[in-house]
Amino acid sequence: MRNKTCGIAAVIIVAAVQGCASVPSSSASAALVTTDHFVPHVSTLQPIKGQRVGLFVRQKAPANLMQPGADMTGRVVLFVHGATVPTVPDFDLEHKDYNWMAYLAKAGFNTYAMDLSGYGGSPRPMMDDPCNVNPKQQNLITGKPLKANCAANHAQEFNTIRDDWAEMDAVVDHLRKVNKVDRIHIIGWSAGGPRVGGYVSQNPSKIDRVMLYAPSPVIKGPIPDKPAAGFPVQLQTRDDMERLRWDPDVRCPGQVEPGVRDAVWQSIMQWDRVGESWGKDGAMRGRNATNFGWTQELSQKVTSPTLVVVGEFDRLAERRTVYEQIASKEKVFLDVACASHFLVWEKQHKVLHESSLEWLRDGNVKGVKNGEFRVDYDGKYLPKASK
Repeated sequence: MRNKTCGIAAVIIVAAVQGCASVPSSSASAALVTTDHFVPHVSTLQPIKGQRVGLFVRQKAPANLMQPGADMTGRVVLFVHGATVPTVPDFDLEHKDYNWMAYLAKAGFNTYAMDLSGYGGSPRPMMDDPCNVNPKQQNLITGKPLKANCAANHAQEFNTIRDDWAEMDAVVDHLRKVNKVDRIHIIGWSAGGPRVGGYVSQNPSKIDRVMLYAPSPVIKGPIPDKPAAGFPVQLQTRDDMERLRWDPDVRCPGQVEPGVRDAVWQSIMQWDRVGESWGKDGAMRGRNATNFGWTQELSQKVTSPTLVVVGEFDRLAERRTVYEQIASKEKVFLDVACASHFLVWEKQHKVLHESSLEWLRDGNVKGVKNGEFRVDYDGKYLPKASK
């Protein structure tokens, strides 16, 4: 079954928001049910502070798990995206076997993926105004839609990570309530690492097992309470994403399969129709957050069992420091060969799928609860001596 997006806009104020019904499909994933929800939240974002909004959450689960009375203990998983790409292209990409949510759902998990404000189907205050784009990037959209460069109409950055944590808490509490569980599993990619790690350190009683994929390292701090002066919107074109960010770390034969990048960009544009209309070939709109990140003090408070996965071409040593700093007694680190920051869309993406399943289901990877592996290009897990 496939999803039917709710017939409301997440940017409006809503009194109460419920999940939408799913509609039948003849797709190969007919055994799975996909449903889109808008979870109620009182926004902490400065321009709409105190307003009631809906946070977009996609759910994918096996049909037999959706029956009334099903025991959801240990089955609920929440995915949290990174700094640029919204949640559906990240975790629910409909292309060959790249769909991470579907992989876990087929294994019996009730999976969810949320968009934070500023992404995908969640509220995007200030972001439809092209004058709020980074002045250094306004040339990318001159002529479409801008006639000339302009000063920001909202001369403030979009948010701080505290706003993200407040939104995550609303979603986590909602999932705990509707699934009648005390704790859920949680997965974060890239900037989703500080979001997830920081949240887990402050809410250990709500979280079971954790997976951090390519987590951003800690910052010095302090973590601000309010956004600073500046501009709220940044842009990323397809050329920026692929040629500047991805290509330098594509170093192995067959690392990126033909066609996958087209599928990714198409999905990104489907979740940003305004951005799709900007510039020559469309642009992905992103937020500009103030001093984004989590601190070493917070990382050292993470005690939940945690799996950390990083590609060998993705600032491996720097991102490994997250694994070193967390206080979890049960923690595993995977160094994935021939993989970049965009591992989720590369040949080695199955490592993410398989290791997450073992970790969330069994609490170990290849029988190991505390240790490190090198995963070679053939997908073999080779134990490493801890540093």
